[in-house]
Amino acid sequence: MLLLTTLVFWLAGICDGVQRLTCPYDLKDEDLPRVWCKETSPQCCSGFSFSRESQSLDAGRLKVTQGVDSFIVDVLGLAQGEGMYWCGVLSSNKTIIKLAEEYFYSSSYVWDILRWILMPLLPMAIIFSYCYLKSFLSKQQEKTKTRRKWEYT
Repeated sequence: MLLLTTLVFWLAGICDGVQRLTCPYDLKDEDLPRVWCKETSPQCCSGFSFSRESQSLDAGRLKVTQGVDSFIVDVLGLAQGEGMYWCGVLSSNKTIIKLAEEYFYSSSYVWDILRWILMPLLPMAIIFSYCYLKSFLSKQQEKTKTRRKWEYT
């Protein structure tokens, strides 16, 4: 039961709409502007740059967390739709140094499907656990009564 409950909540956490991309950079590039963009071709992307101090971007759809040698972008929504996204830094000659890329999808679609599969399992698991626990406790009480009976004779 615990395993099933943990699995359901873990899957719900995965599908809660937050996707993440970790963008590791060389320390020599730590002061360069950061870049977030959607790939338009293998060598190009469309997006924007932002400063090291930025924490929320794209009307709150992106949350940025700064690490020691990386920054992490949590994607809460995709203004440009699903596709391949890059994170990077903008070099002094205005070219993007790509740090990482990942395909981001519309997570609400995935959650819409998974919730119809997983949510009926939760009440079934609770009912099964209740019945099993009730049966188990009944057997334990019966064993205790039998043991006491033997102890008194």
